[in-house]
Amino acid sequence: MSPRPVPPAGAPVPPSSSPMPPSSLSTNRLPRLPLGVCVGGVALMLVAVGAAWLATPRLQAMQGAPSSLEATVPASFGDWRMIQDARTQVDVSQGVETVQEQPYDQTVMRTYVNGKGEQIMLALAWGERQRQDVKVHRPEVCYPAQGYSIRKAADGPAIPTSARAQPVPSVELLTEARGGGYEAVRYWIRIGDMYGGDGMAARWYILNEGFRGRIPDGMLVRASQRLAQPGAEAQSQALMASFLSELVAAVPAGTRTLLVR
Repeated sequence: MSPRPVPPAGAPVPPSSSPMPPSSLSTNRLPRLPLGVCVGGVALMLVAVGAAWLATPRLQAMQGAPSSLEATVPASFGDWRMIQDARTQVDVSQGVETVQEQPYDQTVMRTYVNGKGEQIMLALAWGERQRQDVKVHRPEVCYPAQGYSIRKAADGPAIPTSARAQPVPSVELLTEARGGGYEAVRYWIRIGDMYGGDGMAARWYILNEGFRGRIPDGMLVRASQRLAQPGAEAQSQALMASFLSELVAAVPAGTRTLLVR
């Protein structure tokens, strides 16, 4: 057999006429999946995305909620009128929250006096979004955080209002200031459609609302009166109950929906 001629240096090498064996093809190419498998995978992804979207709680817009709670609470109603009071009220927060932990979007802090000279301090605090970790603070927590001790805490008689068929359940407190003096407190907390000051009940309600895809709002309505002696508490509680009932009747409908529901 004659030797195969060797091309001179620099000459182009002619392409091979024999086909490349299949085994020499790239093995990095992904295998093709059946069309049915691809369609099924895409469908599962869409179902997962939809389920996640449905499971995410969403804010339920307040119909007719006032843009300014301060502007809609009347300066006078019945025998009560607002006055300027140099004394500082107990804040509705604990005083240690960060901006992200503040549960309130709007607050109102006022002092009212009647024709007899009796004064009542009013605190309203509304939060549009109530969550497990950020929700309306109970006065049983706020008062001790600001130097008061709780002498009494009990469920008070429900307060009848013209805006609700059932009377509003309320809580009565008697607190003692560190520097002397007492303060009677009457309040209710509304989270969504639930009333009560029990923190665990509020957590369960918020959790159940989340399962339904809702984020409830929350409202603290608090009246308080300074007392020289603790024996005056019963009379003070009755006066504050009447005051709050008149207040609910006097506010506009949109604000009333925030106070009671």
